[in-house]
Amino acid sequence: MKTQRFLLLLATLSPAVLVLSSGCSKSDSDQAKASANNAIADVKAAASQSWESIKDFTYEQRANFSSAIDQMSADLDQKTAELKAKNGTLSDAAAKDRDAAQKDYDNARADLKADLVALNNSTADTWADAKAKVSDAWQRVKAAYDRLMKTDSTS
Repeated sequence: MKTQRFLLLLATLSPAVLVLSSGCSKSDSDQAKASANNAIADVKAAASQSWESIKDFTYEQRANFSSAIDQMSADLDQKTAELKAKNGTLSDAAAKDRDAAQKDYDNARADLKADLVALNNSTADTWADAKAKVSDAWQRVKAAYDRLMKTDSTS
């Protein structure tokens, strides 16, 4: 888990270092956008690796599974909060796109939270179905997160 957190942190900070260490020319701006897109791909890969590490957890491992999903979700929540806090000038269209993407993310997160409650209340007999619902909800959260991050890289 510490390695995954390090990868997420590294993927998140890499574009910021590139942007801060570069000038403001158009080619630098294009390079920064490319770096940001690469960082999104890195975060997505790290999140997928995290899911890969827990997807086969059994009912007996439900506490660890739930805890891992909570941590992965909290990491994405932190990144979306940082994006929200950014002060940038967005066109009306870009702001509208970002707001729509944020709403999709918030709805997906709410669904994931509800599915996690059901998962935590599941029995050995209902574990597989509850875990499948959490898996679907996690995929929706990741997809909404990716859309949200893309609104930032296009602004």
